[in-house]
Amino acid sequence: MTTLIGLYPLSEEKAVVQKLRSLYLSIIREERKGVLPSLVLLALSPLSYSYYALLRLRELLYRYGILESVPLPVPVISVGNITMGGTGKTPLLELLTKFLLDRGKKVAILSRGYAGMKVGENQVNDEYLEFAERLPSVPILLGRDRLSSAREALKDYRPDCLLLDDGFQHWKLARNLDIVVIDGLEPFGNGGLVPAGILREPPNNLARANLLILSHTDLCKPIEIQAIKKRLSEIDSHIPVLEAVHHPLYLEDVTGRRLEIPWLKGKKVYAFCGLGNPRSFEKTLQLTGADVETFKDFPDHHHYSTNDLAAISAEAARLGVDAVVTTQKDLVKIKNTINQVWQNPPLLSLRVEMRITNGFDVLSEKLEKVIT
Repeated sequence: MTTLIGLYPLSEEKAVVQKLRSLYLSIIREERKGVLPSLVLLALSPLSYSYYALLRLRELLYRYGILESVPLPVPVISVGNITMGGTGKTPLLELLTKFLLDRGKKVAILSRGYAGMKVGENQVNDEYLEFAERLPSVPILLGRDRLSSAREALKDYRPDCLLLDDGFQHWKLARNLDIVVIDGLEPFGNGGLVPAGILREPPNNLARANLLILSHTDLCKPIEIQAIKKRLSEIDSHIPVLEAVHHPLYLEDVTGRRLEIPWLKGKKVYAFCGLGNPRSFEKTLQLTGADVETFKDFPDHHHYSTNDLAAISAEAARLGVDAVVTTQKDLVKIKNTINQVWQNPPLLSLRVEMRITNGFDVLSEKLEKVIT
């Protein structure tokens, strides 16, 4: 299926939208200071109150049974977050899938398919392509109506367990285990709800989760981790809080040739990505010993145009770097057409996996209870 994906030049309208979105995100993340960003946040604040009112109304409708959360005949495990952008859900879904497969369970993944594209009869996005590469035997169903996707999965694939991607705010489908990933680098943003902040719901709503996983802990100071844990304990001290890192495994080029991580030490690299939290990728590269000469971040789920890639290649060549490094999530979208525009230097992706560094026994115990 990945061979269907090509590069398409962005229209002028889409390019403008992407620039405005990047500007907006930099303001709500308080990366831009000054009078104008402050006025923008002030103007957005009333919309955040309206958003919270709608959020609260929907919650009450489900809690009092006016709207129904539909149970399924197989266990449903949800992986979600409470912030906009990336927290590390995709590597966690891979970890959970492998855990279940190792125990002989058939698994299907349900994803909303955000920022997807229609190719033929197939709706795909970067996360779909990444899962398809890493977990080729696992069905991945994309669609906003996750209940409909679940019923389709049960009918067509007969799984023993369903993994619900980005499911914490999805009340319509009942679940047996709610796992929420919190990014240690940006746990709650500026504390504001969208659109005046990055929070999709208030931190106190984490009380309905069964398990919290603090990601990117190796990129944070111990005092920062302790402060986040203290905040989470104040919300609900009974919910286990696990710690996780995104461990670099190897580098891979578009042909599948691999290089070991130590190769990066001392190398001058040009890095780019389209992630919800690009800082995590930059910091991970720096931890490997790479000398990151230039770091370019695109919007999350960015659809790269031929102009984007040609510009990166030309700039990297001018800087004389040893390699250009991106994420696997980004490479899967461009790997089949990159040779049409790429000159040099070599383009590599950094393959990472999530590792639970504190509390894996708790995760294992909760999963075993759900699937037995």
